[in-house]
Amino acid sequence: MAASAVVFGVVGALVPRRVIEVAGRLLLAGYENPEDLEPEGWYVSAVRGKSALSALAGAIVLALEYGPSRGGDAEAEDTEDAEADAVDRADAEE
Repeated sequence: MAASAVVFGVVGALVPRRVIEVAGRLLLAGYENPEDLEPEGWYVSAVRGKSALSALAGAIVLALEYGPSRGGDAEAEDTEDAEADAVDRADAEE
């Protein structure tokens, strides 16, 4: 999900008019002459900004999910699990 946010965010930030055009075709399919509509400059800027923020948010999620600190935490959890298993086995033997 985060990877798709990065991809679509980058695309929207680079070509916002194309994204607006595609969205307009989908959302205005039942209307007459939707191709005659022209987005205002502020709207194009808003789409570009929203897309950039989406890409940034997706990148942050990916960094937190797969970053270098994840490996260290997983090893610590494995050690704790192994210690808990050893204690459980010792209690079962008694």
